[in-house]
Amino acid sequence: MKYLPPMDDEAGWRHLLFALTGLTFVVYLYIAFFYPGTLTYSPFTIQDDQRLFLAWMARIGDPSAMPGDLIADYWQSVSPLAYRALFEGMAALGVTPLVFARLLPLPLMALCAWMAWRIAMRLTGSPVAAFVMAAMTMGFLFHEDSVFSATPRAFSSPLFLVFLDALLRRRGLLMVVTLFLLSSMYPTTALVGFGMLGLSYVRLIPRPKIILTGRSIALMASAAAVVVLAAVPLKSNSDVWDPVVTLDEAMTMPIMSEPNGRTKIVDAEGNIGWVCSYRMGFLPEIVPCDEGIPAAGLADFLLLSPLLIFAAIAAFRGARGLQTGGNEIYLWALIAAIVGYTIALVFAFKLHHPSRYSQRVLGLMEFMAIGQMLGLWLQGALRSGSLGTGARRGAYALGTILFVSFLTPTPGLRQPEDQKAFDYIASLPKDTRIAGLSRELNSLSAVAGRPILATAEHAIPYHMGYYRPFEQRLKDTLEATSSPDAGMLTAFIRKYDVDVIMMERPFFKQNELPERYGDIVPEAFRKAEQELRTGPSALERLASRCMLYEGQTIYLISAECLTRTAVMPQPSIGP
Repeated sequence: MKYLPPMDDEAGWRHLLFALTGLTFVVYLYIAFFYPGTLTYSPFTIQDDQRLFLAWMARIGDPSAMPGDLIADYWQSVSPLAYRALFEGMAALGVTPLVFARLLPLPLMALCAWMAWRIAMRLTGSPVAAFVMAAMTMGFLFHEDSVFSATPRAFSSPLFLVFLDALLRRRGLLMVVTLFLLSSMYPTTALVGFGMLGLSYVRLIPRPKIILTGRSIALMASAAAVVVLAAVPLKSNSDVWDPVVTLDEAMTMPIMSEPNGRTKIVDAEGNIGWVCSYRMGFLPEIVPCDEGIPAAGLADFLLLSPLLIFAAIAAFRGARGLQTGGNEIYLWALIAAIVGYTIALVFAFKLHHPSRYSQRVLGLMEFMAIGQMLGLWLQGALRSGSLGTGARRGAYALGTILFVSFLTPTPGLRQPEDQKAFDYIASLPKDTRIAGLSRELNSLSAVAGRPILATAEHAIPYHMGYYRPFEQRLKDTLEATSSPDAGMLTAFIRKYDVDVIMMERPFFKQNELPERYGDIVPEAFRKAEQELRTGPSALERLASRCMLYEGQTIYLISAECLTRTAVMPQPSIGP
């Protein structure tokens, strides 16, 4: 402890938090911009979810790019206007969307660190306890990839922390502005925040009542107005893709109803995970409940228990007219999350996935509560002056955990397995349309700006106006690439105006298809596998004559050459 600031040195503990956050930034920047183990710049590194929201951004600066492309059209329409404007503004300054997406987490994380410290000091009143609480909050954010995603949900935690700080300090204008920004980026979190604001005007002593003053009415009316007004443009832009999938319909779709589905809403046994699952569960899913991990639900409940304890204490003290020390925010968040989750469940999925109303807020706040509880324990142990062996070991263990959490961020970044294939594709004309079956297709539209027919990553069954034609494209791709009929292959190429077909090496060497496609369209996948077992497909027979690029993992084949070669007389086999 001798290397740490004095217990009551607020500036010292705050600076330590910021220094550790800066250390994380250095680690992250290296991961984001360089190949592992080198100082060589990595141009195509991208975060998992950026592959969705950056899929249309070749149109920034070139509105004619990707004309009529289904994937680009959809992801552009569901990108909030404020989000689009941010990337467009940076592009005008010469910062490309891919580079900006890698830089954006830095200011967002810095904002999180500052707000986490302010909230922690407000709730604990102790620099030591505040440091532990804020550090635990940042440790969660560094290992939950939302902020690193640089997608609209990246703004959820930073802006919600700003809202919490404003709520604790009763800064009305800041609350309204923050709710407007939240709603313009990630409306579900804004709605929970609005619910918390409303609950802050409920009193139980001496009898239950709602505080109605000119200020409270004006504040609630302003907050409601900005939440609705900010969310309307996003809703109107996405309406063209309606209808939204229903719960009954989802349970008939393998992609959602099977335990290995791409966007499953069920647990490992195939049951809807009402309590614990990524898309349907109420509990923050820190330990995945849909992967068959024993007692995952119990573990997630235990992680939430400090929040429940603080919420219960606040309710008990509030009901008796006693000071709650700001801990009522846990109670308000819990109630608002339950209400939002329940309403979203009743109208599933018209108000997005129910879990977005609970997990986005409670996941963050449960680690705030864990940090607050540990921080208050450490503060008490240090102030008592009798830090016994057990307590000392616990303090060292806590310090080690916090330090390691800052040192090992998990941003979910990916690099191409075949860099040269991406270089080749980037050299092709901008209107080159690429089809095929490969994991590398997932990133191409975002990092190379080329239109892609369909990928496993972009298979999001929410708006059926988008997903049904997208699903058909996947089925057609599987059928065309596995069929022995060259006519079917050429018909596919002409139907979708394909220029290049990308396939993985195992397709040609072992007749293997990427398994991920079986999690999306399993029936079409099984049929394609059966076709390949009976003999070589037309694509396998013709590809060698039309190869554009052959790498260690990726093959690129000219579609125009395939159509020509398919109708050429084939050499006879025999004496």
